[in-house]
Amino acid sequence: METLRIVEYYTAALVWCGVYGIAFKYLSPRLSLCLSKTYRQLTPGQRLDWNIRTSSMLNSLITGPLSVYLIISDYELGENPIWGHSRGALHLLAVMVGFTMTDMLNMLYYYSYWKYMGGLEYTVYIAHHVVVLVAYMSCLTIGNLPYFAVFRLTCENSTLFVNTKWLLETKGVSKSSKPYIVNGLALALSWFVFRIAVIPPYWYMVYQVYGTEQYNRLHALNRYIWIVACVVLEVLNIQWFSRIVKGAKKVLQKAKSNQAES
Repeated sequence: METLRIVEYYTAALVWCGVYGIAFKYLSPRLSLCLSKTYRQLTPGQRLDWNIRTSSMLNSLITGPLSVYLIISDYELGENPIWGHSRGALHLLAVMVGFTMTDMLNMLYYYSYWKYMGGLEYTVYIAHHVVVLVAYMSCLTIGNLPYFAVFRLTCENSTLFVNTKWLLETKGVSKSSKPYIVNGLALALSWFVFRIAVIPPYWYMVYQVYGTEQYNRLHALNRYIWIVACVVLEVLNIQWFSRIVKGAKKVLQKAKSNQAES
């Protein structure tokens, strides 16, 4: 890919990293102090988590719908899924790279606040971010696999409900309340649609391009990054989905028992 294009996309990624950094450091704290009574009562660690999640919600609102739009409407993106050039797709990947950089830097810089997650879960989150950065930065640098990268980005449509769940719990909303149950069902459904149900068609598309001239043009390292990154993400998504389903079952059972008692 042309050097100027690479500079363009990485500049965009750095700009978005700054945007999310400002949202995390300045916008979320100030707006939350003014608008949320709960935020004022949180510990420093909880405020940190709150601010990170609000910037994550902003990112999911941008990248989730736009990724679906590009998959549906960008003809060039689908016509040549490995080497088709789409500036819209690569700029969208730059948005995601910018957010992931900000999020991972926050997790590393404020490590003392993240100890509550436990060593294994913290390591899993860092590994997830590293995999995402390596995969998407490879796309920005070489310009390959834009369709597959944007297809993976549709999973952000479920992230909004993950963060909403945390916010509801932090605000003390009852797990048997309608808002909590509705969000939980939306989380389970969106996670299934955008992270689990898409696994067979995604790998079928990989199978379709495997061994083609476009595929053989990929450097061996890029093939390795692509396949390994996707496999790691599939494993993580399936693992997290099993936890979501277990949580949803508990909430529904509790809601039913409360209705029976009343």
